[in-house]
Amino acid sequence: MVGRTSLWFIISAIVIAISLGAWITRGLNWGIDFTGGSLLRYQFERPLAADEAEAISVIADTRGILEGMGLGSSQIQVAGGDTVIIRTPEVVENDAEARERDDAIHAALDERFAATAGASETLGRETVGPVIGEMLTRSAIQALVLGIVLILLYITVRYEFRFGVAAVVALIHDTLVLIGFMAILQTELNTWFVAAVLTVLGYSINDTVIIFDRIRENRNIHRRAPLDDIVNTSLLQTMARSLNTTLTTLFTLIALYVFGGPTIAGFALALIIGIAAGAYSSIFNASPLVALWYRMADQKQPGRGRRDTAQRRVSAAETADTAAGLEAAVEEEPTRTRPSARQTIQEAERAAQEEKREKRRERRKQRTDKSGRSSKRRF
Repeated sequence: MVGRTSLWFIISAIVIAISLGAWITRGLNWGIDFTGGSLLRYQFERPLAADEAEAISVIADTRGILEGMGLGSSQIQVAGGDTVIIRTPEVVENDAEARERDDAIHAALDERFAATAGASETLGRETVGPVIGEMLTRSAIQALVLGIVLILLYITVRYEFRFGVAAVVALIHDTLVLIGFMAILQTELNTWFVAAVLTVLGYSINDTVIIFDRIRENRNIHRRAPLDDIVNTSLLQTMARSLNTTLTTLFTLIALYVFGGPTIAGFALALIIGIAAGAYSSIFNASPLVALWYRMADQKQPGRGRRDTAQRRVSAAETADTAAGLEAAVEEEPTRTRPSARQTIQEAERAAQEEKREKRRERRKQRTDKSGRSSKRRF
């Protein structure tokens, strides 16, 4: 696996390039928790749209209503076929004015769609001011940066600085992949996105630390072995554990995404993408990066690379000589056939019979000796 480090890095680079491209060109669909504004939800008695074409028509009609009220920049979405979601960037500080505006929108929607979908009811209204949105954005960035710095310090203290840098690079990879997929899917991002990113970072670093711990253990056992071999062995030893843990978690998240409802669907989707990316980076990015860093450092030291090469050649030669000696010994040794169970039993019976005959001969000899001594005494 370490021998294909370039392939793993190329795959990661391609995915990150796609993610950055989507982030730059499409942008992220920030919710009102970050941008500020109002969120209005109206649910009708019957479905408004049975397919995407009807949903587009409903959105166009709703936008016409909002433009007449001076809210043409609002975002409109049809959810579940019977619910209209409106996001307005304008914030009305006066609660009475906000309620009056919402009632006007509600009445206009009923007038337009009541004939086909029946009356509607207001499911909820949320308002976030621009100051609160800026505070949430700043707090989210601070939380991400602080989390990454603490992880770097912990890995550096527990292992080495190189291990810490490799772990942080893997975490940045996971974050960029997650952001890129959110940009591609245009999922609305609110405060749950910060929790999702931090959860993904914690899950990913857990996998990475387990692999690093196995590398350290194998280095202590095999001190003279090349680091590439140690890393490769450690990855193979922990591969089954990492894959099993990731798959069981993904199965749970997929069920949560499918059956959890729209409220938690975005959070579950972000975890699915992030944990899958974290499993890849922990196995194919973090540990190979450590091995590559050590290899480059050895090559920069004068004579170190030549000594390592010579040691590897000597080790290879000794291994070849040992193998040749074993092969010669095997060729010189006569071929032996393993006895069957029946032959073994027959041999044991013959040995027991021979032992009985030997004991009888000893007893006859003893009787003969006794008889001879008795005859001598008489005479």
